[in-house]
Amino acid sequence: MTATQPESAEPKTVSPMRRWLKRVAIVVVAILVIVWLAFWLHHRLTHVSENDAQIESHVITVSSRLDGRVTGFDLIEGDRLAENDTIAQLYSRPDTLRLNELKARIDDIQTQLELARQQIGGGVDSARARLAADKSAMAAARARMEKAHNNYVRAQNLYEAKGGTEKQRDIYRYDYQSAQADYQRAQSQVKQDRVAIANARTGLLPAGQVTNPDVLKSQLEIARARLAHQQNMIDDLTVTSPIRGVVDKTFIEAAEYISAGQPILMMHDPRDVWVEANIKETAVGDLAVGQPVHITVDAHPDTTYTGHIQVIGGAATNQFALLPDPNPSGNFTKITQRIPVRIAIDHGPRTQVSPGMMVEVDIDITGNGTTEARQQQAPIRTRADEVPGPAPSSGAGPNNQARASSDTANELLAKRTSLQTDLRLAPAAPIARAPDSLD
Repeated sequence: MTATQPESAEPKTVSPMRRWLKRVAIVVVAILVIVWLAFWLHHRLTHVSENDAQIESHVITVSSRLDGRVTGFDLIEGDRLAENDTIAQLYSRPDTLRLNELKARIDDIQTQLELARQQIGGGVDSARARLAADKSAMAAARARMEKAHNNYVRAQNLYEAKGGTEKQRDIYRYDYQSAQADYQRAQSQVKQDRVAIANARTGLLPAGQVTNPDVLKSQLEIARARLAHQQNMIDDLTVTSPIRGVVDKTFIEAAEYISAGQPILMMHDPRDVWVEANIKETAVGDLAVGQPVHITVDAHPDTTYTGHIQVIGGAATNQFALLPDPNPSGNFTKITQRIPVRIAIDHGPRTQVSPGMMVEVDIDITGNGTTEARQQQAPIRTRADEVPGPAPSSGAGPNNQARASSDTANELLAKRTSLQTDLRLAPAAPIARAPDSLD
């Protein structure tokens, strides 16, 4: 019986081609890794990235200037409004009745004013006609008086020349005295007519008292002012949209009673949006206004947005915390703080982004930025700006500046002391007393 010996397994040989392909694959993978690391390192050195930035906008809270019951409100979140579109309507019936009452009052005053003008105009015309007639009568009386005076003088001369009798002279004298009295009465009547014209212009007519047109004009102006005020109140009962935008949140329902200043809704303009990114303080030194930014919106990852740095904040976010960190020991915990950076959106559909959406920003710090400063409000001048400062001294060293400040303070102290001394030594001025009565 012969024992069977196991066949010895021959070692498998790897073909040179497979060995070469494996080496090529390893080299290619190594090259790709090196290239990726190079790109990553280059991007890390030339860009500042932040993955928790947020879309911001000017969210406006709309409220009513007046209180009242809401009679019309049917808006919901997401509704789009144009400028001056009606948001809510408050109960306005009492105010409308008051407005109609004021309009009727104005019409009544205008009617009274027109009637007073007609009456005064007629009274003035009548008084002028009487004045003209009385002037003619006065002229006739003057002519009769002059004729009677001439007759009396002639009779007096004849009487003195023994050519006339005393009775004839007395008759002409009585005629002259009567004509003189008639002329005086005519003069008095003309004066009365002139007074009547002046009274007629102010509303005093023989038939009765007429309201002065100036008084009616004042009443008309007051009524028109009240009408304008009432119209403004009615306009305020209709709450309108201050901007063109989208409703973000509503706070009331129809038929509710709201108070003045109570929020009705919040809205924003979808065209007025930007990105707010809190950048680490260690990277802010590389940022500059105007540097380009690539923006990726989490809600629309396939949409490309680009922008630029608009404003770099001047204080860290921890300075505005609602609950500041107490520091009783006086030692600060060193934590990297964040600086708010505002990024303007230059390209991309702004209407697709909403306030509060999360975005990722990639800032290219190789850009030179821009030298154009953002247009801001002019600084407000105060009275402190008008106070002249101390004259500059010839020496610019700190000792000279301190000496100049000390001299200025001493001069001010000396002037103050001198003024207080003068006030203590000066006699009190007599107090003027109002007269007891007016003559």
